[in-house]
Amino acid sequence: MGLWIQNFKQALRGLRHQGWQAVVSVAGLAVSIVCLTFSVNWLWTETHYDSFRPDYEDLYVLERTDEQSFQSHYFSYSQIVEADSILGDEVQVGIYCLRDGKDAYSLPDRPEDVFLAQGVTMDAAMFDVLGVKVLSGSLDRVKAGDYQYVITESMAKRLFGRTDVAGEMIFRERSNSSYTVAAVVEDCEKESNIYYDFIVPLHLSQEQINNKRNQWLHVIFRTSDAGKTKRQMERVSLPEEWNAGTKFVLTPLRLFHKMEKGGTFLQAYFYPLAFVVISLLLVLGAWANFIVVYTSIFLGRTREYALRRSLGASDGRNACWMLTEATPVVVMGILVAAMGMEWLRYDGLLAGSPVYVYKVFAIVSLSVLVFCLVGMVYPVRKMRRVYRRSFAGQSLSGRSHALLLVVQCFACAFLLFLSLGMQRQLSGMINSDLGFDRQNILRLYTGWKVMPGMDATYNYRGIFEDLPGEFRKEAGAGIVDAIAMDMDIFSRVTYHKIEIMPEEQWMSMKDKISPYGVTNPGEEIRRAVYVEFPYRAMDFFRIRTEHGKKLAASAEQDGALQVLFNRASMELFGDAFRRGARLYTGGTPENANSMTDWNRPVHYAGKWLQVQDVVDIRLNDFHQGEEPLMLVGVPEDHDCFFVEHDAVYVRYAPGRRADAEAAIRRVLEKFGVPEERIVLSSLDEYISGHYEEETYYANLLSALTVFSVLITFSGVFSMLLYSLRLRRRSMAIRRVMGAGFRDVFRPQLRSYLLYVVAGGVLAYFPAALLMHKWMEYFHYGETPGVGLMAVIVCGICVVVSLIVYGQVRRCMNDKPVEVLRPES
Repeated sequence: MGLWIQNFKQALRGLRHQGWQAVVSVAGLAVSIVCLTFSVNWLWTETHYDSFRPDYEDLYVLERTDEQSFQSHYFSYSQIVEADSILGDEVQVGIYCLRDGKDAYSLPDRPEDVFLAQGVTMDAAMFDVLGVKVLSGSLDRVKAGDYQYVITESMAKRLFGRTDVAGEMIFRERSNSSYTVAAVVEDCEKESNIYYDFIVPLHLSQEQINNKRNQWLHVIFRTSDAGKTKRQMERVSLPEEWNAGTKFVLTPLRLFHKMEKGGTFLQAYFYPLAFVVISLLLVLGAWANFIVVYTSIFLGRTREYALRRSLGASDGRNACWMLTEATPVVVMGILVAAMGMEWLRYDGLLAGSPVYVYKVFAIVSLSVLVFCLVGMVYPVRKMRRVYRRSFAGQSLSGRSHALLLVVQCFACAFLLFLSLGMQRQLSGMINSDLGFDRQNILRLYTGWKVMPGMDATYNYRGIFEDLPGEFRKEAGAGIVDAIAMDMDIFSRVTYHKIEIMPEEQWMSMKDKISPYGVTNPGEEIRRAVYVEFPYRAMDFFRIRTEHGKKLAASAEQDGALQVLFNRASMELFGDAFRRGARLYTGGTPENANSMTDWNRPVHYAGKWLQVQDVVDIRLNDFHQGEEPLMLVGVPEDHDCFFVEHDAVYVRYAPGRRADAEAAIRRVLEKFGVPEERIVLSSLDEYISGHYEEETYYANLLSALTVFSVLITFSGVFSMLLYSLRLRRRSMAIRRVMGAGFRDVFRPQLRSYLLYVVAGGVLAYFPAALLMHKWMEYFHYGETPGVGLMAVIVCGICVVVSLIVYGQVRRCMNDKPVEVLRPES
């Protein structure tokens, strides 16, 4: 033990002499441990939502899918009752419905102390399905049908300061009503697909119970045999209006937030899985660099090794000495990684739950420690061989390090290929010409729907039409123009698809047309996205068309809708259009997030289409293909069946954005809009925001790639030190025999460039496969080819050549007499 302590003290003192090599090794291990912990914790969290619930592996969400890849998890009450009766007692069935946004709650006697809470509506059986734990009060009244609230422990403490509040009253601002608290239950963790601060009992009217077409409820099953339950669900009758090939799917609740839209596990968890692979590559590169650095360091201490052997140290003791010398660097890497993890946790930058992150960190750190210590077998064996061959007057060729160098070049080329490919793809999408102007335009969201990341929204309905005029009065602040968009084409909060038929088909169905579509059509009817577009918006956004035509009020005709088709619509309806046949509208059978007013006219049904031109714009982001779309020209004061107020756009003079934003906020303050409810951004930023997730991961990958490049070149440098230390005597002999710099430089350069090319070739195929999988998420661009990898390999070769040149030049400057002096 005393000898080990002396060796350890010597190792700590030796860190000063190892200099930048020790620093790079510590940094490499620390960053790779942080990245692997980050990625594994992220993947575990994303695949274990609702893990705090009892037996969460037995919870499944019921969904349905069909041959057209349509997937939904909405069902009518009658369908759920039928499924429950078929499944019997072996399967517990619960019904729930998520509530949109957060509600403001307070105590009746303290209305100023407001708590924004997220709620969920559940039936009585759902409490048992989820295994909700009651802390105080009772669920008996709720299960008996009384309309009483169930709140979480955190909400109870926030409002009352205690948890024994059963029978107390809470006040809800939206409904201006007070409700009784029936029970307090344990908190729901954030990583949940059914998050709630309070629970409202599910009360259905008789109409909702009997209406089989009203599909708005979600279903949770608790079953220990999902396969058997799925087979039993095949006995449930399917409504006639459902598409052919409809079947039921059971999605584990812990995966539902990622897989609710269908797809494979790889598609749903592509980013976490990809970053686990990338992190493993970083660990491998840092490990290879660590082994190379310490191989180089120990080869520079051959005389010390020989002295220890001459004093009686065995191979085992020398190996223990070498392991002790390397241990401080690994331990320091783990300590720096721990500080990095704490910093990420403190700043809220962790991806995944912070609850398990330190367990993951401990496992990863222990694994890296063992991995590094096992890897020290390489320098231990090399030192033994160098020592034994020195007695026979032999020297090693120095080429046995090739595999480690190829590993580092592989990781570097792999990450560079992914990083540059992702940045090229994102730059192409963000800067693509979408067919309209998006510079110097601000977007004020005025819709009623609570968007992700918002607690609540302001009701702009009463002031929506007045805002553009008020904004235009602020010309002194740089505001040039403003326009109100009932249907926001750039982010359609509301969504409508309208039926479009050739004249002969329309003639046979015109008596069946209703605002919500043709009743019992008997044959397929093609559809397109329906968007009402103010005439003035053509110039405001500078929409570009193929032949330069515009929507204009002067071109209106009785019984017609003046429209612009996009290219997808021309592909769908162009055959009839080219034959000269008129196209007619039916109803709008698909309406998402829409509100209607039956006192307003239904002006779009049963009209023929006056197609003015083809508009060359892309309104969907590049995650999906462009849908068939028609822009319907309407005046700004158009009175429509749909009640919508999605957004107001404001154009400002170049360089005056800050003044324009300040003016908009002043106007909204005058109308009493709270500052926290104002959602204002530029149109360009909003469109770029569609790729916010990809941009974040691409930038993170770029930072890791830069770090990997530095680690790789550090490894190359250390490898070269190692190689030249083994060849110093042979190089000195060659110099004495008349060899010049080129004679020594070329063989070294040739071998190292070969290793770089080998690493690049091996990296290309998995990197191209991963990029191809990533590109499947977009309807734009192509997977980078061999050319990009060739550029990367050439760049790495240039840097490696400079490193080889510098080190060979330095070695050639040594005096042959001093190198060839016998060791004593």
